[in-house]
Amino acid sequence: MSTQSEDPAIDAAMDVPPDPREPMTEVQTVRLRELSEQTGEPFTEELTEWQAEQRIAELEGRIVPV
Repeated sequence: MSTQSEDPAIDAAMDVPPDPREPMTEVQTVRLRELSEQTGEPFTEELTEWQAEQRIAELEGRIVPV
């Protein structure tokens, strides 16, 4: 009996999280720009994916639902 998944649709090499040092994605850029405008916080494009993820979560926490 094997301990690894026998499902050929699962590629273990692709089951790796993205490199957190990569520049933020276009989706993150758009979301961060929107949140920065809504909260009056400065916007910077020089964030990594990980930093953008953290900043988005922080800014989303500041928005008061209407």
